[in-house]
Amino acid sequence: MIACTRCGRWHSDAEEALGRRLSCTEVKGYWARIRREHIRLYGHPAQITTDDLGNWICFKCKRWLQYTEE
Repeated sequence: MIACTRCGRWHSDAEEALGRRLSCTEVKGYWARIRREHIRLYGHPAQITTDDLGNWICFKCKRWLQYTEE
């Protein structure tokens, strides 16, 4: 899939996870949903980064970030 040149990996990883092309607005919604779910589960906002293997994790608690359909 072709990523937005501004969003880069944020865009392409969201598209890959959902299995379809997304607009930048949809990509922002994808990551906002991940942040909301992280707050709900762990009580703090996700500080999004990647681990040594390239997986998206929270820098604060080192948990993998997960996406849920709302």
